[in-house]
Amino acid sequence: MSTYTKHLMAENGLMAGLGFAPAHYTYAAPAAKHGARIGKRVRNVALFFAAPFIGLAYLLAFPFVGLALIAWVTAKAVMKNEKLRPVAIVIAAPFIGLAFVTVGPIVGLGALAWYGGKTLLRA
Repeated sequence: MSTYTKHLMAENGLMAGLGFAPAHYTYAAPAAKHGARIGKRVRNVALFFAAPFIGLAYLLAFPFVGLALIAWVTAKAVMKNEKLRPVAIVIAAPFIGLAFVTVGPIVGLGALAWYGGKTLLRA
């Protein structure tokens, strides 16, 4: 298979590359190789310099993810136990309330901005 046909299939799909496209279909020219190579190299260099910071973020997040997983499994086990369920709900209630008080105004402002924006765009 020729390189030209491979480029046609990569740019326009298998049917167009094999010549089964409609008569009015125009083929796209193959992408510029030089620009694609530079973009790929820039991306690789950026990832090379960002890798230690990404690893550090993972390292810092692992204890919290582990504790959250342990809490999730424990909460599921406690909620299955009929005697411990009311105690767990009483212990969790202040934290759930705090989460609603913290997140509620942010969600409310977001909803207000959303509906206000929709109204402004209609006018």
